[in-house]
Amino acid sequence: MPFIRVTTNVVLDEEKELELRGLMADIVDRILGKDPVRMMTAFEGGVHLCRGGSENAHISAAFVECKFFGGRDYESFESFDGAMKAIYREVLGIEPVNLYIKYEVINGWDEPARIFKV
Repeated sequence: MPFIRVTTNVVLDEEKELELRGLMADIVDRILGKDPVRMMTAFEGGVHLCRGGSENAHISAAFVECKFFGGRDYESFESFDGAMKAIYREVLGIEPVNLYIKYEVINGWDEPARIFKV
C-alpha cells in the first residue's frame, strides 16, 4: 500500500487533486505493479513553502513523501521518480528542481506480529 503526502505552495482545487490522484494511481500500477485501490493520498495546498530564501517565495514548489509498504528494485523507483517529476510539472507547473520527493520503504507490513514481537 503506497501512502503519498503532498505539501505544496500551489493552491489545490478539487480538480487538481483528482488529476494528481489519478495520474499517481496510474504510475503506482504501471511502474510499481501495486494495486492503486490500496493507495492512500493526503494533499496540503496553499502552504507557505519556499525553496531557498524569500526571493523564491513566488516559485511553485512541493515536498512529496512516498511511503511504500514492501520494496521494489532501484530501477522501479528511479522510473517512478521520473514519472512523478513529469506529473508535477504538467499539473502544477512545478519544475523538478523545486520538487523534493522523499522515499521510504517499510518492510514487514504483511506480518505485523513480527514487527511488534518482544
